[in-house]
Amino acid sequence: MKTLWSLLLWVSLLAATLDTVSAEEPPLVLSSGSRHASLAGHMALYVDAQGTLPFEEATQAEYTPLAVARSAGYTPDTHWYRFTLIRSDDAAHDWILALGMATLDDVRIWVVAPGTPIRQYRLGDHIAYEQRPLKTRLFTLPLEMKAGGPVTVYVRVSSIGAINFSAEIWQPADFITNETRANFYSGLYFGILLIIIVIFLLIGAWLRDASMVTYAAYVGSLFMLHLGMYGYTAVVFAPQSPWANDAVVGGGAAAGLGLTTLLWRYLLDLKNNFPSIDRLYRVITVCCVCALPFAASSYYRVIASTMILVSMGITFINLVLVIKLWLRQRKIELLIYFFAFVVANMGIRTDMAMMMGWLPNNVLTVHAYQTSAMIQVLVISLGLAMRIRKIQYDKMFAEQLVAVTDQRMSEQRRFVAMLSHEFRNPLAAIDRAAQMLRIKLPDMAQPEAGRVENIRSHAAALSTLVDNLLMSEALDHKALAIAREHCAIRPLLEDVIQTLGETPGVRVMLTVTPPDAAFSLDPTLMGMAVGNLLDNALRYSPQEAPVELSAMLDANGLLIQVTDHGSGMSKAEFSMLGMPYYRGASSSGQKGSGLGFHFSRKVVDAHGGNLQALACPEGGMKVVLRLSHK
Repeated sequence: MKTLWSLLLWVSLLAATLDTVSAEEPPLVLSSGSRHASLAGHMALYVDAQGTLPFEEATQAEYTPLAVARSAGYTPDTHWYRFTLIRSDDAAHDWILALGMATLDDVRIWVVAPGTPIRQYRLGDHIAYEQRPLKTRLFTLPLEMKAGGPVTVYVRVSSIGAINFSAEIWQPADFITNETRANFYSGLYFGILLIIIVIFLLIGAWLRDASMVTYAAYVGSLFMLHLGMYGYTAVVFAPQSPWANDAVVGGGAAAGLGLTTLLWRYLLDLKNNFPSIDRLYRVITVCCVCALPFAASSYYRVIASTMILVSMGITFINLVLVIKLWLRQRKIELLIYFFAFVVANMGIRTDMAMMMGWLPNNVLTVHAYQTSAMIQVLVISLGLAMRIRKIQYDKMFAEQLVAVTDQRMSEQRRFVAMLSHEFRNPLAAIDRAAQMLRIKLPDMAQPEAGRVENIRSHAAALSTLVDNLLMSEALDHKALAIAREHCAIRPLLEDVIQTLGETPGVRVMLTVTPPDAAFSLDPTLMGMAVGNLLDNALRYSPQEAPVELSAMLDANGLLIQVTDHGSGMSKAEFSMLGMPYYRGASSSGQKGSGLGFHFSRKVVDAHGGNLQALACPEGGMKVVLRLSHK
């Protein structure tokens, strides 16, 4: 590829030297058989660096003949073109002169013929569509020619983009036929782009796939760019603003480059596969967004040439990345992306060489970018279609996996329910037997009495575990209804404290604001939830450290806080808190199942509230329970 482009560069330099071989540009002779002719090879050029040369002096300037039509590149200079037409006696009288490209900003024409006043026209995309002599997508004007006498045409061109000038002359009927054919193919091209945009936008939104939405936006930028490049902006929208086509072309180019980098970040998963390239592409995307406001300004010529070079660099980088990924993963879609990269690279390089004046303007170079973009779009669409197929396959596999998982979870729930039921009766019998021993043997010695209390304590802990487990399952599957009632908060919390064997104001500091606060909730479930939180705080706090239990009722709802002064938890442990059966490192040697916080969160969620654990700056942990008014 490098050798090929070196050869093209040498050929273009050789052609540039041949531009000045003849001393004067040859006139174009129109005969009876002439229907259409290009003025390439019949034009001469004069460069006005200041842009202030008047027409009278331009006719006396020293022009340089051009052997071929060639772009002047992105330059602030004003360019004057001159060519001469001669009509033979048997040739047609009426002609149409078409000047291009359609992105030129200011195109002024003087038609000089012997015996007639000089006719002057002003065209360009900075001129309103309604002011054009002929309402076409190109810059066209009618040309009446007398037999014998030469007609000399002077064209003054200035533009913020590339000055890529060409000229053709047509018989009116042939021009209409050619434009009809061109409009048909262009309509087909834009129609395909619109279909691709709509399809991938809908699919991307349905699948919530950012790569497909980005691809649809990228195709939309191509649609906008080519709409302006080929002169359809004025035809479709008939803009009155002088910067409208500049904004369409410049905005489409900048958005296209930014969306390209964003698209390949998704397609090649650069964040995971090539993090450094991912950071580079994010910077490029941000720069393209920043360039959008300058798309219609005089800075565009600098921005455009920079974007062309960046686009070439991105294409080359993508090519290397695709090869590396193929060697790693051997995925067929990577070969499709590889082909798309190659096609895009050829089109961009050809377009850049043509815009910079390294290659002449002809059918191949003028349409190289559009053709390569169309092929690239179709190829990438094929790759994304394969991606959709894979997503559907993964979805089907995931649905099957979910069905199997649900079946196993259902079996597990039935087993847990059965096991919990079988546990509950023996635990109740053990607790009753221990209680009867204490009643019948009131004078039991202290060691034996302690063992009996220990039996009752462990039986109660296992019973609480069974209750939490069953209620968590019931809350998860909406099998347990919330029975709300208007409940006084202080008595509820005092009962919770006493159930845990504590006394309000001794180790547990209770505060309720206002003292007579009442709220609509399920007192049984909420009492169990707060009891679990308070039990955890008491268990993991030093014996001499108090635990604060506070409740506050305001316009936002009910706020309950449990604050302890224990060793607290690490950030990693906080992220795991609330998962069933998870216990932190500080719980080593302490009784517990890891279901208390999980059950409390389920109860709070069932009430439509929120439960959050926070680290205290002075040590320990604060659990915040919020319930809003219904």
